[in-house]
Amino acid sequence: MWKGKVPILSLKRAASFALKKEMGENKKEVSIALVSMDKIEDLNFKYRGKRSVTDVLAFPLSGDVGPAKNLLGEIVICPDVALDYARAKGHSLEDELILLVVHGILHLLGYRDEEEKDRKIMIQKEKEILKLLGKKEQIV
Repeated sequence: MWKGKVPILSLKRAASFALKKEMGENKKEVSIALVSMDKIEDLNFKYRGKRSVTDVLAFPLSGDVGPAKNLLGEIVICPDVALDYARAKGHSLEDELILLVVHGILHLLGYRDEEEKDRKIMIQKEKEILKLLGKKEQIV
């Protein structure tokens, strides 16, 4: 089980940058939750019907009133799964978490990756944002 330190400033910077890149000066915010493998498996089953762990889930919110009017949605990340992916791909956990934040934001903005043509578009967007953040495209 992962018990490391969360690179909060890096994740905030990545989220802010991705939102600004895709939405301009829009004042939308996102919530980022880091959860256990059990929790992400439960959420994956409840909302996607898949009984397996995953690295990231995104839950868009739609509403222009009340306290959540500026909240675009929530990104839920499992650091344990992210760490496994980072090790397999040969980069840091911080880089993987940044990728997952960018990936989650793109989902909140309507990008999809279930079909090959959509996945290619999303991967290209991820690479563009990561490159502008000073990250290597290979982490995608």
